[in-house]
Amino acid sequence: MVRRMRRFVAGGLLVLLLGASPAWGLDELDAEEDISDLLPTTFPIGARARTFAERPWAVLPQVGYGPDTGPVMGAQFSHRDVFDSGTAISTSAVYALNHQQSYSFSVASPHLMDDRLLLMLRGKYYYDPQRFYFGIGNNDIGPDPLATYGFQDAGGALTIGYRVFERVAINFAIGIREVHIGKGDRHDDTPFLQELPDSDELPGIGGGVVNPIALSLVWNTRDDVLRPTHGWRVILKAIHTNKTLFSDFEFTRYALDAGYLRSFNDGRQVLGLRVNGEIIDAPTHEIPFWELCELGGSDTLRGFFPHRFLGKSRVLLNGEARFRLVEFDFYKLWRVRVDGVLFGDGGRVFIDRSDLEDEFHLNSEFVDRVFSDFQYSYGGGFRIALSEALVARIDVGFSNEETGLVYLSFGHTF
Repeated sequence: MVRRMRRFVAGGLLVLLLGASPAWGLDELDAEEDISDLLPTTFPIGARARTFAERPWAVLPQVGYGPDTGPVMGAQFSHRDVFDSGTAISTSAVYALNHQQSYSFSVASPHLMDDRLLLMLRGKYYYDPQRFYFGIGNNDIGPDPLATYGFQDAGGALTIGYRVFERVAINFAIGIREVHIGKGDRHDDTPFLQELPDSDELPGIGGGVVNPIALSLVWNTRDDVLRPTHGWRVILKAIHTNKTLFSDFEFTRYALDAGYLRSFNDGRQVLGLRVNGEIIDAPTHEIPFWELCELGGSDTLRGFFPHRFLGKSRVLLNGEARFRLVEFDFYKLWRVRVDGVLFGDGGRVFIDRSDLEDEFHLNSEFVDRVFSDFQYSYGGGFRIALSEALVARIDVGFSNEETGLVYLSFGHTF
């Protein structure tokens, strides 16, 4: 099974500009993080003539094949200045012959009320008939999963932001997320999640509804959206849901995400560092396992499968070296800029607060604990920017569990 999973995520296929058989998975809806990219937006209001190098829209096909998915087809469309208003829209659809599928859309405007008001509306649908479960905690169960299950996730969020200063915004969001957990498909002897001992004690095993409200503070001094070369991006946020809000669960998530970029040689080389942490506070059995802090996948520990590590809190470090490779014109449709990337990731999850305090207690064994208990991954990839429209990301990650996991996604890691 492990060989099949490796072939599945490593069987990428280049078609047109970009296409791949990625590691399937869709992160939870996170409007607060995406709205941070609206702050450095500099699109002028009002019609003007644009060269193709400045074109604000692009369509990117996604075509590939995976042993567990069969043929995969889809497309991503982005337009960052609809009707010369500064409003951005984005939509994507990916479908696999073996029924994995993902659909999403977003509409955002940073130019309301003299650029003070920011609005973003997002929605998504994702279905995977064979998602893997590796247990809870910073475990060493992998690379073979404990179980598999069918996973369906649908939701949306509305975010309203107010720009206190040019680069600082306070945001309020309200959303809905409905998850259905079933047995799905099984093509080997891996047990279904519902067949594990004491599985009925796992919160959220039947799915459920979560209606979160969120408050966040965003500070972004980046110089660009598609190819940032310097500056900070810092996000502080709190997300809460309870049964008064018609949610099936009750918890509060606190998160910090801070990233810094510095450029060299007139921006041709960029070094970046990101620090991320999350803590969830909740009564016993009130956090569904699909809302726990996660590590693994395209935005955290590249080189581990998505949702590989689950816990009530996490700490994460990402480092990247980005370097310009080539620029060229694609049939006078878009100006294409390709960057190479080398990266290293490290982090771990914690099951409870005492686990977290023990890990970071400052004594003579602190360094040994960090190096022995953290999970690490590394790898390389590409960033492909199409004019002023979108940036696609291909990363190939390695870890002590997996060799060459391929991730296809859009936007930067940080």
